[in-house]
Amino acid sequence: MTNVAIVSPDHSLEPVDKVIAEHDFGCQFHKYIYKKMSDIDEIYQDCKGKCDVIFFSGELGYHYIKNKFPDIRIPCTFTAYEPIDVLSILLQFKNEHPNIRLNRIFCDFLTVTNNYMGVRQYIKKEYCPFFFEDTHYDYRHITAYAKKLWDEGKIDFILSRSINNLKRLDELHIPYVAVFPSEEMIVKSIRSAMKELRLNQIDQKDELSILIRLPFSEDIEQEEQEYREATMYKMLTDYRKDKHIHFTITQGFNQFEIHAQLEAGSFEIDKIRSILLKMKKELGFAFRIGAGVSSSKERSRYFAEHALMEANRYGRNDAFFVGEEGKVTGPLSSDTQLMYNYSNEKALNFARDNGINETNILKLISMFEQDEKQIISSHELSETLGITSRSASRILAKLLDLHIIRLTENETHEKSLRQGRPTHYYNFNLIEFRNALL
Repeated sequence: MTNVAIVSPDHSLEPVDKVIAEHDFGCQFHKYIYKKMSDIDEIYQDCKGKCDVIFFSGELGYHYIKNKFPDIRIPCTFTAYEPIDVLSILLQFKNEHPNIRLNRIFCDFLTVTNNYMGVRQYIKKEYCPFFFEDTHYDYRHITAYAKKLWDEGKIDFILSRSINNLKRLDELHIPYVAVFPSEEMIVKSIRSAMKELRLNQIDQKDELSILIRLPFSEDIEQEEQEYREATMYKMLTDYRKDKHIHFTITQGFNQFEIHAQLEAGSFEIDKIRSILLKMKKELGFAFRIGAGVSSSKERSRYFAEHALMEANRYGRNDAFFVGEEGKVTGPLSSDTQLMYNYSNEKALNFARDNGINETNILKLISMFEQDEKQIISSHELSETLGITSRSASRILAKLLDLHIIRLTENETHEKSLRQGRPTHYYNFNLIEFRNALL
């Protein structure tokens, strides 16, 4: 499903919320509120990993992100006025304020970038409102221009779409009318954005990014580092040639980045597993792999970075994959691949409250979801989670105290008793497990 970020000042979100609730756009919305423009920086970082398009309630946020991130690959759009909408706003203002001439008002949403919405085609220049003609389209410059017009006695009113700027206009004692987009305008803008996105996706390729890191400890000499990097590069180029597949290889210090374009929907984890198993068999040194797939190269690399973090946490020669919605899969060399997601706030809070590593709890949930009736030992858990047996035993002891798991008896357990040191085996307490973690 297409994921759309709705980015808006607080006061502008209500009409957008209403539209989302009452119309089916065939997508999932993620809502973000900004109080100042710089908040959009953090919003964008979050959007990179989960959204296909960013929709702004107005032009200010749209222009900010386009100027701040000129190489942004996530499609962006905003609630756009049509000329008829602007003429309607001016007509309504004139009806409500018949004594104020149009050439005595300032419209802060008619700018160079939107060609003043063609208003000059319909209203003679001498009767036109003041437009914002500076290319620096932000709150500070809008306010400065409005104050200049007011101080010079050129305007009596402002028609403002800059909702977050209204408090500043109050402080300057400049009369204004806040202009909100109509429900019809919001619906039309969202549908137009979705239509454009889907048209772009007709011939779209999936972007695959793979990051390979060679963890060098301080005691590894320069010659050994160079040898490992050269060996890795040769293996990647040989694999590419032998398999007759195309991908680019970019080398940095102790890291390689692979990028390839795939037919949309054709990616299979086995494609990564194949080269992973070859590397585990033939390379005699440490490596970590993270892979990501998305419709944009930027997002696929973002996912690959997260997957590489998981591989680093795992601490063994293996690979992890992160796909849409941030779901992690791995380790990929295992016949039983875990799938987990850091959006499970309930599980994350449980982990923090009980002093258990968050990733280990999420992996345990994946084990539960794959087989609720499975039998677990500390040795098996350590292998699956990539932790020591002692750490696994501590986790199991904590879960046993909380009645989330229970001891179980079976033939293997009885055999271990006869051979010497006993091995304890556990089952999930289904109801307690779900209540605590799901």
